[in-house]
Amino acid sequence: MGHALHESIRVLKPGGRVVDIRPYFPASLGKRRHARQQVYCQVAHEVNLVATLAREYVDFHFADRVVAEAVAGRMLASSARIDFVFRHYFDSLELFDQCRARWWDKAHIPVADRRLLERTLRRHPSAVIRVDTPVQLQVLTKV
Repeated sequence: MGHALHESIRVLKPGGRVVDIRPYFPASLGKRRHARQQVYCQVAHEVNLVATLAREYVDFHFADRVVAEAVAGRMLASSARIDFVFRHYFDSLELFDQCRARWWDKAHIPVADRRLLERTLRRHPSAVIRVDTPVQLQVLTKV
């Protein structure tokens, strides 16, 4: 992230824009459960929180710091920012595990949460697994 941002700053003309979109796990929230990706089981119109994904957040915090330094150093100005939740849906535990291993830096589920997820899926075979990922989109303009 750091190299890409610095290279973007180097090649942009004043007024040029960089769109920064990535999962948002702010360092100020630490590793608290509510700051993680939330895993739900959705059966019909009922949605139940069953787990959270735990992972390393060092790279996310580094990216936040690099952007903050570029803004503080007046190389970039933040012209727009929005936080939202991106939802992923899975119709099987196997597909969920594959995505978790490939796309989410091998994020893991605490053992108790994993048991609850499996138990819920056994009770409700038609349940859909939903993972909510906090995302930040920020438009940065070169000064």
